[in-house]
Amino acid sequence: MAFSPDGETLATGGADDSARLWDVASRSMIGKPLTGHTDTVLSVAFSPDGETLATGGVDRTVRLWDVASRAPIGKPLTGHTGEVWSVAFTPDGRTLATGGEDRTVRLWDVASRAPVGQPLTGHIEPVLSVAFSPDGRTLATGGGDRTVRLWRP
Repeated sequence: MAFSPDGETLATGGADDSARLWDVASRSMIGKPLTGHTDTVLSVAFSPDGETLATGGVDRTVRLWDVASRAPIGKPLTGHTGEVWSVAFTPDGRTLATGGEDRTVRLWDVASRAPVGQPLTGHIEPVLSVAFSPDGRTLATGGGDRTVRLWRP
């Protein structure tokens, strides 16, 4: 789960193959669930401006959603060969990092929805967590191999 940057909305992913947006103040769901994944949604992240939500799942895809309309933005991002365990935006919102069961980290240009460079490799177990430093110049990844790696993407 993840809070929106303004703290007013909470996004959750679930075993029902959907993500949901919640109004924090009223504790009620906003609109209908975000559907499109074909298996459990494992990870969610808001863009820094709160306008886009990224979701990653067991179906090996990453999806981008327009938060205001709750509509998908284009086709799913594909490339991981296993579950997508983690998603994170850079502080400027231009790049999305995804970590997966396939032991890779992938970077995506949010505007074009295209991969950026080659997958980052080095973990010997699934990549379970990804996070950017506040200046966006360093990416930290945590794996099932009990290591944390720092990258300069």
